[in-house]
Amino acid sequence: MPGPTDYESSVVIPLPDDDHVRTILGDDYQPAKALNVVKMFAGTDDMCDATLGLVRAVFAAEGIDPKLRQAIILRAATILNVPYEWQANVPMSLNNGLTQADIDAIGTRDGIVPDAYALVCAATDELSLTGTLTDATLQRLRDRHGDTGARKLVLIIAWFNLLSLFLNGCRVPMETTDKIGGRRSPLE
Repeated sequence: MPGPTDYESSVVIPLPDDDHVRTILGDDYQPAKALNVVKMFAGTDDMCDATLGLVRAVFAAEGIDPKLRQAIILRAATILNVPYEWQANVPMSLNNGLTQADIDAIGTRDGIVPDAYALVCAATDELSLTGTLTDATLQRLRDRHGDTGARKLVLIIAWFNLLSLFLNGCRVPMETTDKIGGRRSPLE
């Protein structure tokens, strides 16, 4: 089966209680619908608004195909072994148009990734594993997506690396699939 392995740790940072989350997110907070990642962000108090702002920007980036974003998410989850990110984003990836075959290929380190996603997966691998991109990969990103598009894709990869470290570091609990439903992003 592709994707990360489950958490093997026993120490976790618990999700903040619903009253605390409501003080951060406001009266519109719906505990049964809010994803655990959003609840954990709320537990960062004064950092939550800026974090959610970046999440909104990443999921609404103009000129970036949502399928490419989802490929980056799944690839970062695979490379960095982030079970929460994988589990929450497989259904969101399907909701954004990836096929199960695409997801399986992206989630296998040694697999052949479909051409449509090969470049962003290679860039995600390089940036996640080495902290930089080779000249060849960066040039291909620029050639295919232009300078602004390449900047956005690098930022999206970097964001999902940061998010992956946060999720694993806190050990955000897995979602129930009914909370994902037809979502295309975590903030819907």
